[in-house]
Amino acid sequence: MTGGTDMTTNWYRRLPFDPNCCTLCGECLHRCPVLCLPLETARREMQALINGRDSPVLRDCTSCLACNLFCPTDARPANLILDRWHEAYLREGLPARARYFLPHARPNFRTDILNRLPPDERAAVARWGWEEPTSEFLYAGCNLLTAPYLTFSSLFVGVDIRGSLDFCCGEMLFRMGLYEAVEQVARRLTRWFQRLGARRVYLLCTAGLNMFQNVLPQFGADFSGIQFQHYLPVVLERFRSGDLRVVQPLAQEVTVQDSCHARALEPSFADLPRQILEAIGVRVQESPHARQEQLCCGISGGFSHASAYHPFRLLLSARTTSRDHRRTRADVTCVYCVGCLEMMSVARFVDPNRRPVVHLLELVQWAIGETPRRRQEALAWQFLLGAIRRQFPRLLSRERFWLEELPEVPEGESGWNPP
Repeated sequence: MTGGTDMTTNWYRRLPFDPNCCTLCGECLHRCPVLCLPLETARREMQALINGRDSPVLRDCTSCLACNLFCPTDARPANLILDRWHEAYLREGLPARARYFLPHARPNFRTDILNRLPPDERAAVARWGWEEPTSEFLYAGCNLLTAPYLTFSSLFVGVDIRGSLDFCCGEMLFRMGLYEAVEQVARRLTRWFQRLGARRVYLLCTAGLNMFQNVLPQFGADFSGIQFQHYLPVVLERFRSGDLRVVQPLAQEVTVQDSCHARALEPSFADLPRQILEAIGVRVQESPHARQEQLCCGISGGFSHASAYHPFRLLLSARTTSRDHRRTRADVTCVYCVGCLEMMSVARFVDPNRRPVVHLLELVQWAIGETPRRRQEALAWQFLLGAIRRQFPRLLSRERFWLEELPEVPEGESGWNPP
């Protein structure tokens, strides 16, 4: 890959766009997997962004920040787009429809899902929210909180789990350019990790891992003394050591939906899910956009200031990725991000792609002789029904709002209590 010196550091550094480095070559917007602009158009639109003029880029960008990696001079074009969105937010606020998708709003689409969980899953989420000190645990990010059944497996026996919606990593806020809110999240999470006595934190979410390792420290978080690690290497090592054994190899072909944040982690991160799939007998058919060129599952169709979580933009974004997967002959779409699990399951309602959407952990469970719970379709329906019930009445609203300062979360309390 061209551009920069190290893609894991060039993905995002909290520095302004550098117009002195930009040569207007257009490579950033030309190679963008979403925009794919012709070079001449890319040059013209880049000049418009620099000059502060309106551009379709500001409407269609999904803030995957891949353009920072593609820039051959490290001018940070993604930072320019985020800055333009931030300026628009400070000037105009957000439309009413955006509130339902923001992580700290109540209610939001995740609280609607939480309120409809089966009793055992509701109990697990409530238990995860209490703050009994623990130095080593699995972080339950906001996506995992909506699918706690994924942890009902021998893969997680003896693993402490901690998290609540109040302690979201702020990824959605960051990718919308809401910098002040990200700074507040950084302060809140610093205090929370300190109260827990965290020293080693595992994650199932690549977004959370990238935010904790690479982004939040640039917004004021102090995570000194804490090691953050994805849980997939733990699973892979258990197969290699013989601690996990395949009792029924899965003779399936899958296409993998890579997380947007995988490109910001070490260059070999996308190999991890594929190595696990190989270990359980699954073959991978790569979609046209995979690994570093992956398309977002769909949720990023809501990140631009112009979209602000417009439901049609979300669904169109999800359909685009679903159609990309249909270009393969795979039997299954495999995801390793719970957010991707939800959105790719929703995509099946707006695109004639009837192949199952399966989380990597579910495939592992089948392979080691367990029966996963499989609640993806229920999640997708809850997502859609919640959006219809709460979003569509707001589509014609002219109300705008600005985010309020995040309040302190009382020590020892859960961020969500079942009704």
